[in-house]
Amino acid sequence: MKQKNSFKNKFVKRALKNPAKIYLPEYNDSRIKEAILELRNLDFTIVEYNQIQKNKEKYLNLISNKKFTLNWSNNMMKNFLKDPLNYGLVALENDDVDCLVAGAKYSTSEVLRSSIRIVGLSKHTNWVSSSFFMISPDSDYAYTFSDCGVIPEPSSEQLSSIAYEASNLHKLLSGKKPIVAFLSFSSKGSADHYKVLKVQRAYDLFSKKYPDIKCDGEIQFDAAINSSISKRKKSILNGTANVFIFPDLDSANIAYKITEHLAGFQALGPLIQGLSKPVHDLSRGCKVEDIISVAAIAALQKSIL
Repeated sequence: MKQKNSFKNKFVKRALKNPAKIYLPEYNDSRIKEAILELRNLDFTIVEYNQIQKNKEKYLNLISNKKFTLNWSNNMMKNFLKDPLNYGLVALENDDVDCLVAGAKYSTSEVLRSSIRIVGLSKHTNWVSSSFFMISPDSDYAYTFSDCGVIPEPSSEQLSSIAYEASNLHKLLSGKKPIVAFLSFSSKGSADHYKVLKVQRAYDLFSKKYPDIKCDGEIQFDAAINSSISKRKKSILNGTANVFIFPDLDSANIAYKITEHLAGFQALGPLIQGLSKPVHDLSRGCKVEDIISVAAIAALQKSIL
């Protein structure tokens, strides 16, 4: 597949420098089939089910030692492994594959539940969250929106953690330093509300823990993205934010879909943050190009997770 000289092209090229074994468990979906052909044309390594089918007994033994199978019968574990997503995640845990991408048919909750059970959380976080990498229609610039798919009402501590994970992801995919805006309906105390206080505290926690990452909050979206408004509202960001941390799942999910469908951005994700190994979700309305891009992102993360 011919690609522009863009963010997508850059991370595809970088991912190919460190070959990774990619597994896509929804191999019966027509979009996945087409994406697999395109990924192979780009020289990615795609693992098929028949290549890991022989490992059933090994995988059965692996999940028998997991907490979630406590008191499960042997038949229950065998039925669990009949699900292609679960089987692929056990293959990932066993290092037979390096990354996994699903969600063309599975819901986000299904992908997350099995991922947390099987591969578990990273040692560096207490929460799983998600980001969307939003690429402009001309592919010249990109933003990261978080958390758009996992935590409905994040606490201040969770918002700080989400911001750190999203910052790392943005730097990895864009090659640019993250500039973080903790978004609210208030800027610098212009409104007094418990939701504003939550965002203010998240900003305080983050700025103290990660002083090397430029950030501001609480701040309204226009002040985060428009330099003249940013100055009027006394933000240090000068309208240059590229990582947007939303106060809740409602606002984040709505915002990324508006940006995608009205502004024409490509929305890659939900890119899952906080797992010990690279697993990413797809929108069930995903296109072949989205699948290819998210698979490349997962492959790129092999060397850092």
